[in-house]
Amino acid sequence: MTTTRPLPLCGMERGPGMPECPVRKPSTVPYVATWSEELAGSEAMLDVKWDSVGPKLGYKDERASDRVGRDDVLWARMTYQPGAGRPRFDSMHPGRQYVAMRWMKCQICGDTVPRSKDGWLFVDWRKEYDPPTWPEGSVTAMPPLCAAHARLSIVECPHLRNTDFLLLHVRSPRIWGYSGAPYTLTGDGWTVGERDALRPVDDPSLRAVLASRLYRELRNVTVVGSA
Repeated sequence: MTTTRPLPLCGMERGPGMPECPVRKPSTVPYVATWSEELAGSEAMLDVKWDSVGPKLGYKDERASDRVGRDDVLWARMTYQPGAGRPRFDSMHPGRQYVAMRWMKCQICGDTVPRSKDGWLFVDWRKEYDPPTWPEGSVTAMPPLCAAHARLSIVECPHLRNTDFLLLHVRSPRIWGYSGAPYTLTGDGWTVGERDALRPVDDPSLRAVLASRLYRELRNVTVVGSA
């Protein structure tokens, strides 16, 4: 991991006696944000599917598009109605999060983020499961940012206002795994306990996980800005 000169976050360098960035109401609804009229799929649609290995979690009316990745992970359904109702800035739409993270699209505008000579831009903060080498090796569900929206996100994102975060260039953001609800098959069908468990790729337990987030591991990291 390397470090470069911090990025000014409000269009100017902060110094002694200078005011903090003013709190601004978000001017843009992120591409990955959920809207209040977008509804999650019903658990009543879950079913037991069988293959050569045994039982696995599935949908009663399952489509090929319901599974993702080389593990054929079952993906959480949510209706697709961006712009309907009120934006929920604290929640990411499962489908749009997957598209943005899998295909390296900006979490704000949804456009493809081109790789620069330094890699891709990510915003990250320390999490309980991060390694001691953080931000090197950090695991994140937050998709990358295009240069045009990196500063906007830092200034306007409600979550980042009270978070010690870093703006990173990442040369090797490899797919790490998923988070979601792990189910257990009982005599009465599928039951679930926790709702946001992390599972790496190739984990056998992914057969019974209803995933809602795709994660990447941030490798070859350069810090370019901080809170």
